[in-house]
Amino acid sequence: MRITNKIMQNNSLYNINNNKVNEDQINTMMATGKKLTRPSDDPVIAIRALRLRSNVVQLSQYYEKNAKDATSWLDVTADAISTVTAVLTDSVKQATKGANKDLTIADLDIIVSQMDALAKEYYSTGNADYAGRYIFTGYRTDTPLSFDRITTADYTDINDEFNADSIGSSSRVLNRHLLNSATVLDTTTESVYEHQIVEKSVGRLRLSYDNLNYAVNDGNTASLKFREELVQSATSSVDSTCEVINLTYKTSDGITRNVTVPIDEKENLIITSEGIEYSAKPTVNGTYKITAVNSDDGKEFNTFEVSSEGVMFDLGNAESAISNKETKSVTTITYTGDDGKVDVKVPLLPAIGQTYNIALETAGFTATVNSDGTYTVSDNANIESEKWQNAVTNTMIQVTANGSIHSSYKETTMTITGPNILYSTSTEEQIDAAYADLASGDRQVVFNALTGEILMSEELENKLSTLPNIINTKTLDVVYDKKEWVNGDIRPENLFNCTYTDENNETILYNRGTAGHSIAYDVGFAQSVVVNTMAEEVFSTNVKRDVTDLSRKLEELKSVDATLSTLKQKLSGITDEDMIKKINAEIDAASKAYSYLREEIQTEFEKKITSSQKSLDVANIAVTTNGTRSKRLDLVNSRLMNQTTTFKTLQSDNEDIDLAEAASRLTTAQVTYEASLMATGKISQSSLMNYI
Repeated sequence: MRITNKIMQNNSLYNINNNKVNEDQINTMMATGKKLTRPSDDPVIAIRALRLRSNVVQLSQYYEKNAKDATSWLDVTADAISTVTAVLTDSVKQATKGANKDLTIADLDIIVSQMDALAKEYYSTGNADYAGRYIFTGYRTDTPLSFDRITTADYTDINDEFNADSIGSSSRVLNRHLLNSATVLDTTTESVYEHQIVEKSVGRLRLSYDNLNYAVNDGNTASLKFREELVQSATSSVDSTCEVINLTYKTSDGITRNVTVPIDEKENLIITSEGIEYSAKPTVNGTYKITAVNSDDGKEFNTFEVSSEGVMFDLGNAESAISNKETKSVTTITYTGDDGKVDVKVPLLPAIGQTYNIALETAGFTATVNSDGTYTVSDNANIESEKWQNAVTNTMIQVTANGSIHSSYKETTMTITGPNILYSTSTEEQIDAAYADLASGDRQVVFNALTGEILMSEELENKLSTLPNIINTKTLDVVYDKKEWVNGDIRPENLFNCTYTDENNETILYNRGTAGHSIAYDVGFAQSVVVNTMAEEVFSTNVKRDVTDLSRKLEELKSVDATLSTLKQKLSGITDEDMIKKINAEIDAASKAYSYLREEIQTEFEKKITSSQKSLDVANIAVTTNGTRSKRLDLVNSRLMNQTTTFKTLQSDNEDIDLAEAASRLTTAQVTYEASLMATGKISQSSLMNYI
């Protein structure tokens, strides 16, 4: 091949340009500190860089944001629980001090006042927040744990839960109210004698609240529920399916309703939601007819027709409607009751934000779909009890959202009505009579709405106090209403199932189901840490109720002590023998009442030592749980820090240049470029004469 000068010049210019490009690339690397300016520079490094950057971004989110937020939340919780344990420790000390029999009434008054102050601090601590989010109220982070002022919020069906060990006793000094120092000198009044002052003790279940809104002739009732084990606990299996129609429609009144209706040729599966009963039945032409009926009067509310694919084509009198057909699983529940083996099929229908009922194929059974997607199955047998007054028994089964059994039991509900309710207006004579009747067995149960107590006969007390614990549920419930609240009262929705009616007469159903309120932060790949501690894990209403018990007993003791002092003063100025006898008789009666009451308050303080210690134990468990979460998070943080450092190093090694190496390469490129210029210059100086 013949090489000409022109060819040599062109090749030299090409090489000069390449050398210049190489020098420019290295110079750009040094200026940016990166190996790449565009993906095409090195596709392998570019792909690896994208993956590493993604990992670094995720790790940074976990380490620098999520984990730090979680740590802060846990630290705030730890500080709050630490305050709670300190308060309860002081409360135990005060109760121990109050159990000293040598203390005067003034000493007891100081101790009760101090315990009251501690109780206020206890509930105030429950309103601690992190970044404006209350830490003990679960998902309701915008609502404090307790009321901060007097209010008349209307709560009904408060479901107060207990176990058998919650059963205690209540003592009352009968005829104490007859002691009246103001009328002792009145010859027309009867003397009160020592034998008239007697003490009666009955069983007691103390509720979480007092001052309940019950009044004579208002028709309000309360209910006491107790649970017993089935002959054989229920089991379940998801073994079949059913077709359902998901229906959403808007009424002519502009109300939007959602409902899922199982397709059932026999129309045994009936859905009751918001006062409307729905049933879906296939027609002869292959379509489906959904009938909606008012549950109150049985009148037809609307009729919908959907195609065989579940598409709405006749919306009746609704303003608008859409539908679709879907297949849902069915769980079969099996248990052994008093009458033998029972099988119940329950379609696993979705939650819609409020409870609704399903009348099941098995006659007499109903499933309630709770707002959290769990189910409560009841046989609705309402078998009347032969032993307990106003009591019926049903089988109850709690089912999780996936169809497995949460708990199963036989539940007896005793309804407490007017004659067995003590009101705020009830007289001392009526209260005395209630205690006397319970002690003698003439009555089984009395509900004291003022003090918030279920009082019971010895027979009922023995029954309830020996109930065995049941898996995943409490053995005792009391359902009642309350609407008068004071500062420091825990909001019922933070501890119990209940119903709230707002100022617009709208009702909210709280805690209908078994699902928890766990707030978790993602702190790693497929890894999360729960940060919130629920109210029931730390707080109870017992601390305030303990102080209320002591205050009430102390006021009774003060009253009798004042009466006794007045009687003794009057005795010193009397000369009439009959009057002296009368006053002495009442002094003896008052002294006996004082002795009873002093012994009762002594017993109360001893009980409060145990009660406060139990509350402290609960708080200490919460401290341990929160500490365990913090320790785990510390380990996660340490690992995240190491992983972040490792991936950032890998990212840097992949993308960043070595400046020393780059400087050396730049020098080499510059020398090469200059050499290429010199070589080309020599070639360019050659002419034809050099070849002649």
